[in-house]
Amino acid sequence: MAPVGIVGLGAYVPPDVMTNDDWAEIVDTSDEWITTKTGIKERRIAAEDVCTSDLAVIACKQAMDEAGIGPGDVDMLILATSSPDVPLSSTAGITQHKLGCTKAAAFDINAVCAGWVQALDVGARFAGTPGYDNVLVVGAEVYSRILNWEDRTTCVLFGDGAGAAVLQEVGEDRGLLGSWMMSDGGGAEVIVIPAGGVKKPIPSPGFEDGDQYFHMDGPAVWDFATEAFPQAVRGVLERTGRSLDEVSLIIAHQANLNIIKAGMENLGLPMDKTFTNLHKYGNTAGASVPIALREASDEGLIKSGDLVVTVAFGGGLAWGANAIIW
Repeated sequence: MAPVGIVGLGAYVPPDVMTNDDWAEIVDTSDEWITTKTGIKERRIAAEDVCTSDLAVIACKQAMDEAGIGPGDVDMLILATSSPDVPLSSTAGITQHKLGCTKAAAFDINAVCAGWVQALDVGARFAGTPGYDNVLVVGAEVYSRILNWEDRTTCVLFGDGAGAAVLQEVGEDRGLLGSWMMSDGGGAEVIVIPAGGVKKPIPSPGFEDGDQYFHMDGPAVWDFATEAFPQAVRGVLERTGRSLDEVSLIIAHQANLNIIKAGMENLGLPMDKTFTNLHKYGNTAGASVPIALREASDEGLIKSGDLVVTVAFGGGLAWGANAIIW
């Protein structure tokens, strides 16, 4: 395979801010509880007329501008989301149309919060091969639309946003070294929207109000994530022949500050080897890694030649990591 790297990044979050104090006026919670348990202080909420594809379009345009390409140059668009505009057609196809990428293939990936690291791996396997000079990989979510705003165990955790990258063939001394991916369908019920598919249509005899919203087993997610995070990092480093000592920065899924702290401690790495922005945006699911990657780059935390590991874990259960020479 030709060496493939990220040549353009984009990120977008809606302008409307919802703080912990705002949530405390809606459900029985507090700023102190949310901050202590998660590290989240605020999150962004999309306007009622804004869809996941709309956020994706803005992030993609930024990434395309940085890469110096236009809509007609895009050969493939892969969109990671678990909050699609509609059950079908694909949100990737809707985004492709809105962008005007008329020559591009487009498809969705649903690995919940691990979606973007999977999409990056898939996109890198196409980029640089005949017919795929430019591949757009985007993660976009409007979780505010799939949450039960009366369920205090989930509604305060998430925010809306999108992040994107353009992949192209690059020089031998940089690019995606490899990925490590894993799934465990036995944990499918840990993070789930119970209704809306063929198993439990809306309405149906088994449907109960609330089944249409996001559900999560918090303790099970903690146990899974704190093991999956370091496992994926070690897995991708072993697969690519690299060591923890070589890692310049880890960009982890921005689910919970305490999960990131536990994962870094397990790896024996200090917190200054990672980057967090979840205090501003909450958990943006499949969009969190590319948003954080863009912000870390903007803050000068990533330099040419750095080994960067992106790692994520989410519903499915699914988890994985990518190793990139910047």
